[in-house]
Amino acid sequence: MDEELEEADPALEHLAKHVDNLAPDVVAIHVSPEGALISTSTRPEDDETFCPWYPPLGTIERPDGIGTILRSDLEELDRLGPMVDLVTPLRAPEPRKKLVFKYFFVEQRLRFTWEDANIWMRLPKHPNIVPFDKIVVDEIEGAFVGFTVAYITGGTLEDNQSREFKLKWLTQLISVVDDLNLNLGISHQDVAPRNLVVDDSTDSLMIFDFNFSAHIGEPEYDESRNDVKGVFFTLYEIITRDDTLRSVQHEQQNLSDLDKDWIKHPDVRLDRPVSEFRQVLQEWLETRKTGRQVAMYTEAPNFINWPTVPEPAPSEVIYESENGPITKMVVRQSFRRTKLVKQGKPVLSWERPAQSKLKPGQRLLETGEYIQES
Repeated sequence: MDEELEEADPALEHLAKHVDNLAPDVVAIHVSPEGALISTSTRPEDDETFCPWYPPLGTIERPDGIGTILRSDLEELDRLGPMVDLVTPLRAPEPRKKLVFKYFFVEQRLRFTWEDANIWMRLPKHPNIVPFDKIVVDEIEGAFVGFTVAYITGGTLEDNQSREFKLKWLTQLISVVDDLNLNLGISHQDVAPRNLVVDDSTDSLMIFDFNFSAHIGEPEYDESRNDVKGVFFTLYEIITRDDTLRSVQHEQQNLSDLDKDWIKHPDVRLDRPVSEFRQVLQEWLETRKTGRQVAMYTEAPNFINWPTVPEPAPSEVIYESENGPITKMVVRQSFRRTKLVKQGKPVLSWERPAQSKLKPGQRLLETGEYIQES
């Protein structure tokens, strides 16, 4: 497109129309205002791709028992969402287990992935927390690129709404939230149906995703996202299938908004009357108000700490000035791919064939390479 855009959405929509049919080496496309493909480019000077810096494995300060696995040892089974895949270890004994692989290839996702992994791997084993599996490192420098966790087959409460919701699952959610807040000093800060799964093998509810989590009382902690409120809104949404109350900013979401009749959606199945769910919630709220409080995470008896997001070493950057080039040492979180290639530095590739282009029986590694059958 030749015209300037106020936002990227139109360009992304046009790219989505063509991306599955582009050759792997295409770095840019030119489309008409209507989105028709005019031309493609493979020229390095048109490549605007930036590669993020990946933290060395040693910066994680791994707890005992936390292992690693190479990205090149993971077979792709499905793509669950942006930078979230379903995988299986290539060299694991049969039957190979399924895992969820969370990763990043843009610098904006480094902090979220780092926090998610470093909190999750330090949590004590809990029957209502999805188990952490391994740190994933790249096959070039052995740096941190993501992590794997157990795949729970029952599906999230958002995706699988046909199952009967049980009162014991609410009590399990309350228990794990209390443990996170009052024992470990952590606030999950994103309690919602999309982050809760049911393990069919144990008939247990489990919470996952800690990329928004924070130490209670620290700057990253947001009281408007507190977990008690998150549990109340989650149960309201499960029972009524009304998610409009959380369509506003967190600061505008108030528990008082739920002081009304909860009209059960006709398709929702519960193992107890709505009144019993609300009674459990109300009794818990009173306990949290009158019981032991944790205003700062260090007040929790078994609080945990984790390393902050590291920074790369400063690199040399040359700026042009009216008096000639000036060299400065600058901390860079990402580097233009063409510059790295020109300097002869290794580049971690995330390109993979479109799923729609895979033929029946073809198997793919997370590196984008096909698995050759022996």
